[in-house]
Amino acid sequence: MANSASGSPSGKLQWWRNSGLRRLVFWQTCILVSQMVVGYDEVVVGSFQSMDNWVQDMSNPSDEILGLITAMVFIGGVIGALVASWPADTFGRRSTLFAGSLLSVVGSILQAASPGRTEFIVGRLILGIGISFTTSAGPSLLNEVAHPSLRGGMASMFNVLWYVGSILAAWLCFGTGHLNTTWSWRIPSIVQACIPCLVMVASIFMPESPRWLCSKGRVEEARKMLVKYHANGDNESELVAIEIQEILSALEYERQVQVGSWAQALKSKSNRKRFTICVAVAVLTLWNGQGVISYYFSPILDSIGITSTEQQTGINGGMSIWNFLCSLVGALLADRVGRRTLWLASFIGMIFANVPLTIASAMYSNHGSQAAAYTTVVFLFLYNAAFNVACNPLLYCYTTEILPFSIRTRGLALQILVSQVALTVNQYVNPIALARIGYYYFIFYLGVLILSTIFIYFVFPETKGSTLEELGMLFEDKHPIEGKIVEEGVAPVDDSKGKMSISAEVTNV
Repeated sequence: MANSASGSPSGKLQWWRNSGLRRLVFWQTCILVSQMVVGYDEVVVGSFQSMDNWVQDMSNPSDEILGLITAMVFIGGVIGALVASWPADTFGRRSTLFAGSLLSVVGSILQAASPGRTEFIVGRLILGIGISFTTSAGPSLLNEVAHPSLRGGMASMFNVLWYVGSILAAWLCFGTGHLNTTWSWRIPSIVQACIPCLVMVASIFMPESPRWLCSKGRVEEARKMLVKYHANGDNESELVAIEIQEILSALEYERQVQVGSWAQALKSKSNRKRFTICVAVAVLTLWNGQGVISYYFSPILDSIGITSTEQQTGINGGMSIWNFLCSLVGALLADRVGRRTLWLASFIGMIFANVPLTIASAMYSNHGSQAAAYTTVVFLFLYNAAFNVACNPLLYCYTTEILPFSIRTRGLALQILVSQVALTVNQYVNPIALARIGYYYFIFYLGVLILSTIFIYFVFPETKGSTLEELGMLFEDKHPIEGKIVEEGVAPVDDSKGKMSISAEVTNV
């Protein structure tokens, strides 16, 4: 006989009317801000290369040195990814988020104060290590402190903040680019340090993961955290009792299967499936043709008479806002239509955008057709829209969900490692391929997209509507988790007193 508790909705959860959840959402928003650094950096370093003062201060770097400067943050990311899971599992998600933010601050300040290219390169290396730490610990902490009914929406917002950082960097560099002094690039570097500084301070006060606390035997601290933020101070909350039960059951199961070293983790067939999906997400979200757009956009704008730097910067800024809005739509849809559905919709959408994009590109290349050039720009925007529906909001949300606690930070670190390698390859391969084979490169990616869609259809499971502990059992033959919290079924009943309750039914199996 086994008991399973399931919640049934007594109303829609309105977190803004509950003080405990308002505080929790505030701390989760601080975690989200950490991802702004990544988007900010990828835009700002490209903008610097068009600033004469930066080029002079870097001693007129060759193309090879420019490539090294850009890639240095990825190299730092690889180094950070190799070690980031250990501090997150040993010292906690919050401490690792603090350390990553501190490293990002140090790297950004070193960039801003650098008298030459050597110090600038070292600063970018340190920044890359810090980004890996925050990207490994941030999604884990974001998911593990989340209220069950808010987890999917908050988790899918993590990478959406990438575009907020990129938009901020694009328009800030647009403004400082008019300064004919060294401050044209030092001001954006200083602002880059401010973002992780805010996260670093917030991480001192935000709650620690209740799952990490339970793994260290600090169950009472975990219960107090859940009572404070999930139950708004209600010590008798049935929701908290069920959450603690599920966490402890999952941890006990993971102790039984002895998931310790990487070698032990890889012995498990279910873990190999999880790690395969982590690698697949890293590769599929980077090798789908969308990365080519950043290289292809400016020549197309040149061809249709939009040649001034201000006009192109403005349109690129508009593209960043478009990308952000499409990512936001994807994040809002994640809990409504499901993650697997979004993945399929995204890749099928890119396939349908790729075909007319390739045809229009060929017509422009062969005949110089202005209509084809305008059509190409339209489908570049549509390609980005399809990409951002899933590939941005689900990048870390999905893999965090399918990974159980014992290997969550390791799986994320593996994903980050593969992503950094793929980004480095993209940086060197994309411009060369475009220069040599032009629009045929999109035909190559059409084949990649078709294979990716088939892989997603047969391999990616749905994760909507389950708790982290239930998802931890997704690939297991045995299912020791008996508690069941339906995400839509937990709602505030007495907001004036801050009481939280769930309607639970016990079913004998």
